[in-house]
Amino acid sequence: MKKSLLWALSFLITAGFAVFQRATGPTYPVKASHVQAAGAELFTYRLPRSCTTNTKDCVVKVKSENRLDGYLLWRRYKTSSELERLPMVYNNGWLLGWLPSQPPAGKLEYRVFIKGPAGETELTKAPVVTRFKGAVPAWILVPHIALMFLFMLFSVRIFLTAAFGAPPVKHSVPATVTFLLLGGFAFGPATQYYAFGQAWTGFPFGYDLTDNKTLLMLVAWLPPLWAVWKERPARFWLNLAFVVTAAVYFVPHSLFGSELDYKKGEVVTGR
Repeated sequence: MKKSLLWALSFLITAGFAVFQRATGPTYPVKASHVQAAGAELFTYRLPRSCTTNTKDCVVKVKSENRLDGYLLWRRYKTSSELERLPMVYNNGWLLGWLPSQPPAGKLEYRVFIKGPAGETELTKAPVVTRFKGAVPAWILVPHIALMFLFMLFSVRIFLTAAFGAPPVKHSVPATVTFLLLGGFAFGPATQYYAFGQAWTGFPFGYDLTDNKTLLMLVAWLPPLWAVWKERPARFWLNLAFVVTAAVYFVPHSLFGSELDYKKGEVVTGR
């Protein structure tokens, strides 16, 4: 295959992995469209599952051309506190409700109720859980995302090269590992520090799944790096490294991440 076609295919596969990770993760908002409830109204809604602390971005949105009334019931996650009621406001086609800000890694569980001519309806069958994070500067977050995307892009490209029987370009494997080191072990911990106040919460300090996945990928790419550098047969190690990488990317992002224990007043991981 032509190099341009391999790069295009690699990009599409990488983009697919990125979309899958984002859409299946625990921070992806709960969305629905054209749901009929509370009478004859048709509406759409967006229920956040990730919010930035000390900002007004944690807004629950229900869009409807017809005026609706509604309210939120919320409380701190994994606490026995009473549910608090928060009225929602209808404005220019939107029914809006703002959840109260929490410290980084703090979580809220909330339920959304709307009122129409036919009565009151709850939007979801179970409470929605949202996690708060600190604001991450763009100069940290953008390189982190870009470098991890490049790491996966080069991983796929190297795998496709090996699959078609061509030897890997010697500098491609070191470049791939470099992207992982910078994206996952430099900008990654910086991102987590700004978001949750802790830089590294994986092995050997904790059970954060994202950190441990990053460490696992690094371990998987060290043998092919050594083999290519020493000009030894590397196809087996390259295929194995990609299998590990693909398996990691099939695990939803932010699963079992940092969480504030309200009783102890400290951030824990692995939940």
